Amino acid sequence: MGLLYKVKSIVERMDITPKGEFVRIYEITAITKSGVDFTVLIPKLEFSKERASKLLEEEAKKIEDTLAL
Repeated sequence: MGLLYKVKSIVERMDITPKGEFVRIYEITAITKSGVDFTVLIPKLEFSKERASKLLEEEAKKIEDTLAL
């Protein structure tokens, strides 16, 4: 089975935690095979290719499953 999504952009930006700490995050925007844009946020300290791929796949699957209803 092919990918359920295609990455459109990856942006590294700063965010502020509820405790007021600054953290770097990756904001990854993708599009599903049905044309729905979505975004996942991953803290830089937790970022890996495998983690990003897993989160993108899960989110795209949820969207595609919902559209199939």
